Amino acid sequence: MLQWGIRLGWRSADRPRTTLVLMLALVLAATPGLFRLRLATDGHSLVPPDDPAIAVDREARRHFGLRDPLLVVLDTGRPGGIYDAGVFERLAGLTRDLQALPGVGSDNVVSLATEHAPRFAPGSFEFQPLLAPPLRSPQRLAEIREDVESIDIFHGTLVSYDRRAAAILVGVPALGEGGLDRAALYHRVAAATRPYATAGERISVVGAPAAEALLGESILRDLALLVPLALAVIAAVLWASCGRTWAVVVGLAKLAAAEVFTLGLIGWSGQPVYLTTAILPVLLTTVGLSDEIHLLWCYRHRPPGEEPALALRRAFLEVGRPIILTSLTTAAGFLSFLTSSIRPVWSFGLFAGAGCLFCLLWALTGTPALIALRPRAIVPAAPAAGDRLVRPALALSARPRLVLPALVLVTAGLALGIPRLVVQDGWITNFAPESPLRRASERVDRLFAGTHELLVVLSFDPPADQVPVIPAARGPLLAGSTIAAVGRFERGLRARPEVGGVFGLSSQLLTTAYLWGGRREEARQIFDNPSWIYLHVRRIGNVRGVARRRELVDDGFRCTVVTVLLKAATFRQTAAVMAAVRDLERRELAPVHGRADLAGDVAVSQAMIPAIVRTQLGSLLLALAGNLLIVVLLFRSLRQGLVCIAPTAVAVAWTFGLMGWLGIPLGVATSMFCAVTLGIGVDYGIHFLERFRAAEAAGEPRPGRMAGAQAGPAILADTLAIALGFGLLAVSRMPADRRLGLLVAVGLASSCLLTLAAQGVALEALARWRRADRKAPGLEPDAGAALAEEAV
Repeated sequence: MLQWGIRLGWRSADRPRTTLVLMLALVLAATPGLFRLRLATDGHSLVPPDDPAIAVDREARRHFGLRDPLLVVLDTGRPGGIYDAGVFERLAGLTRDLQALPGVGSDNVVSLATEHAPRFAPGSFEFQPLLAPPLRSPQRLAEIREDVESIDIFHGTLVSYDRRAAAILVGVPALGEGGLDRAALYHRVAAATRPYATAGERISVVGAPAAEALLGESILRDLALLVPLALAVIAAVLWASCGRTWAVVVGLAKLAAAEVFTLGLIGWSGQPVYLTTAILPVLLTTVGLSDEIHLLWCYRHRPPGEEPALALRRAFLEVGRPIILTSLTTAAGFLSFLTSSIRPVWSFGLFAGAGCLFCLLWALTGTPALIALRPRAIVPAAPAAGDRLVRPALALSARPRLVLPALVLVTAGLALGIPRLVVQDGWITNFAPESPLRRASERVDRLFAGTHELLVVLSFDPPADQVPVIPAARGPLLAGSTIAAVGRFERGLRARPEVGGVFGLSSQLLTTAYLWGGRREEARQIFDNPSWIYLHVRRIGNVRGVARRRELVDDGFRCTVVTVLLKAATFRQTAAVMAAVRDLERRELAPVHGRADLAGDVAVSQAMIPAIVRTQLGSLLLALAGNLLIVVLLFRSLRQGLVCIAPTAVAVAWTFGLMGWLGIPLGVATSMFCAVTLGIGVDYGIHFLERFRAAEAAGEPRPGRMAGAQAGPAILADTLAIALGFGLLAVSRMPADRRLGLLVAVGLASSCLLTLAAQGVALEALARWRRADRKAPGLEPDAGAALAEEAV
């Protein structure tokens, strides 16, 4: 296969126009798929389908009719706050418009305009709407103020604590429900708010569904600006090191073709663009450019007077084999992600692997064809032109007794940072601090109880003889002792510093008792009487509607939902709240035969983050093992294979340690640097090993130094181009992109340093210790001679 690949490169150079027409036809066939691309950033899609959090969340939504809320916040900013006729009229009008949106419905929009006051309408036995006209009467406004102030479950949910803002809760359908995705619904909700914006007031749309909808769009917008800048830096390095303008054309043509083909393939397959696959443009740029740098470097540094056609054949003979090997190992590493049960990670592995194989095909066809079209456009380098990179490449390995101990000390020091590494992520923290959504979310968090909902489903299953029974109903939640346990559970969570508010059956029963008891504080109590509990649960439905009552407690009085509002639902803060839930479950619920299950968008996201991180790290180990196996089989040496893989493995460990020392958390985005570092870092080791074996077979007394002189400049140029190009991501407005760019640059620079400084010394040590046949099998002697003769 390796010989076939080299010959394919030669044939492509012999027929450049035909080759380019065929490759462009392949790219054009994939192009229409670009118009079929769609984003999918819903947290549910990033969790293994068999994860318990998915099953619990799905059942809770079905059983209670729950939806994740978008918060539409009307912030008046005025001293008088929301108690103004104009504010209430706009709030009521916006509520009606949101109820009319496709996929929403009247039962899934909650605001002061949908709530009822605890008083009968004049001349009726029906409860009066809270914002019933006339609103412009001072007496009526005072009455509304009195009603709102008396209903404490509105405070922090529908009205802000300072009473200057009011919220509308819009229930978002589950993924795929109603044929409308969250991003489309978010934009429709945002559009519906614009006619109601007035001078001095602001209307914000926030919440977990908004963050999920906008994160992918924000990342793509950021990459649309930064990736071209990165390509400009890469082009500058290509221009300086590999042959001026035509080398830039050759390199960027390959990158453009790879991007279009891979993204078009995603579109044709019907797969959405997940957060994981959104980094493929970054990944393909790093992985795809390496082959061209090595080939162009070798072609440019041809002997003076050598014919370009013969120089191109010789360049393929020298670097064609490692180009094929590196592409195969990189593709195998990415394809290892196909073992993941997480669909977005599986999709990332499939299309990253496909993109790598396309890059290999282009390197063997499109690149030699472009070089052959203008063979003299890349002029030979002056004899001293390569010294600028040869000298630093050799300097790294010139003093092994000094360099190797220093590398060992650095490794030991950075390894101490690995235990300090923590998993931390969150939807909102992935947005730029100055982004409108993040600023609005932080402001709403200050004004209200929180923008993120953790749903705790409490289920009770006592012995049959302990279940209260009345003529109208039966169920464990009719027992006063059970309601008391629920109340202690709510109070325990309310005391947590991470929690902004807790609303459940106990707190709503207390409020209902207070309102129906003439708004007397002594009436705010729950009686241990099944009939009393049943009556007041029914009263909740009479006042707030049947939909709100069914979101709180089921008809069998066996299960209830406690809503926990979090102001900043980061991974570690949510984990602390979940631990508190389990502790309270043991102390308060277990004695009354109760248990707690976690649901809602926060619970699903909490399962998503460690699942993706575990999958990334597990696939990294599998990819390293697969790459080692390929290298060992092709080079027929386990020890040399280990030495080849070791620099990349140590570079990844260095980066993890640096993250620990700098306090950079491990999250969905930051864990992706492993794939990039592994994909390109292994290439350095393979190119170096191939040159080492060739020098050793030629009888060089210092094959490690010779390998550094021959492969080192191209490795340095490759590292410089990619590390500088994607180091630009460090100035991104998106924290996720910023960290990814920094980690990619650190990982690749570390891999380059370790390869050039240590691999030659290690390989020479192995050569001295080896007692068996030292002849490098690489290309079999007869096959190599035949190829060399064919090249000439």
